[in-house]
Amino acid sequence: MEQLLRLSPKQNEFILNANHRFNLKVGAVRSGKSFVDTAFVVPQRLRERHSLKGLNFIIGVSTQTVERNVLQPMRELYTDALIGNIHSNTNIAMICGEPVYCIGAEKASQVSKIQGSSIKYAYGDEIAKWNKEVWEMLKSRLDKEYSCLDGSLNPESPTHYLKKFIDDPEMDCYIQHYTIFDNPFLPKKFVDNLCKEYEGTVYFKRYILGEWAQAEGLIFPNYEHAIGECPYILNLKNFKSMSNFCLSIDYGTLNAFACILWVKVDNVWWAWKDYYYSGRETGIQKTDAEYADELCKLVEPLFLLQKEAIDKHLIYESEKIEAIIDPSAASFITELRKRKIFKTRHADNNVEDGIRNTNTAINHDLIKVNKTLKNWIDEAGGYVWDAKKAEKDIEAPVKIKDHHMDSTRYFVRTKGLGRIKMISDGQYEGLLYSNSDTISMMEYF
Repeated sequence: MEQLLRLSPKQNEFILNANHRFNLKVGAVRSGKSFVDTAFVVPQRLRERHSLKGLNFIIGVSTQTVERNVLQPMRELYTDALIGNIHSNTNIAMICGEPVYCIGAEKASQVSKIQGSSIKYAYGDEIAKWNKEVWEMLKSRLDKEYSCLDGSLNPESPTHYLKKFIDDPEMDCYIQHYTIFDNPFLPKKFVDNLCKEYEGTVYFKRYILGEWAQAEGLIFPNYEHAIGECPYILNLKNFKSMSNFCLSIDYGTLNAFACILWVKVDNVWWAWKDYYYSGRETGIQKTDAEYADELCKLVEPLFLLQKEAIDKHLIYESEKIEAIIDPSAASFITELRKRKIFKTRHADNNVEDGIRNTNTAINHDLIKVNKTLKNWIDEAGGYVWDAKKAEKDIEAPVKIKDHHMDSTRYFVRTKGLGRIKMISDGQYEGLLYSNSDTISMMEYF
């Protein structure tokens, strides 16, 4: 316990100086911003206001993130006798003997959950991810002389509404800035890997240096590093099972249809072959059945080899091939299942996380791309952040010729590549990169 509760100089500085109406820690991932809050700040603030009028709130992106990022770490320190669960009907959790409302702030509709409240204490998790209207309403509800907000966040665009608030000299704020190097308890190898992972991307400035940085230029700046000659040769000697193959599909009706066939070689997933068709470019639209037939042709050699391996008793049962597809393509998923050789899986289509994880997968050699995939290479070289949307504080790729990029994001995110698994609870030394989706995963921020 003594080792667990050691604090960095930066964390001690916050405890001593965070006595303003708004006390925010801004900066890098895994820099210790949240730990000092769950270990000391939140319990102390609640105790200080025990007999005072007003309500307590803990607000995150969702109630699930409040549980994962705030309550569960507190429970590990103080046990469930002091840190209760969120009641599903009231959204209240009993924390250190105090009722605390726990709500999400991702959508504007959540404004109603704090509107009209008089708040004596609020804690904010991942505040930069909140809906702006929730933030504005919360500020107006801190209406007591003793009201205050503590919180932490990772920086985003320099035009973000929170950056403007933080820079306003009229606000009663204590702002503390963190880089990843402010956490002396992180293993050097972990820090080095994280720096390598984000090198050359906007995420290095934000998640390593803790800076407000604009997303601009190439989304996968290191994409050429992933390109090579796939060493896989399809023959009976190299064939092991269908689990070493996977399809990732960006489905389009009028837009292009893009499919990548992945093969796992020496623990690296290679984008090996692909199929691409654009009805817009050809002027002829294909049906779901025709697309399904094309994919059957793409994987037919695999199933012929599987049959041969079974006949020669090298393997003992047939397997289907996994197909990862955007869940919005419901009609095509139904059509593909009729072929009886595919096991379909809904893709995780979180764009921001998918981009971040794909950069990780490229930088850590978890994925490679066969040099014969010309469509992938052409798209990656033109896959850039949308400057016009950035002016409106919206970060998104330019939606032109991005179908192989979407297919890659689906694959990386859904298979769990570029994430981290916990080997030993609470020990950073137990964090390793993983390219398997069969283990228990956790995000590292």
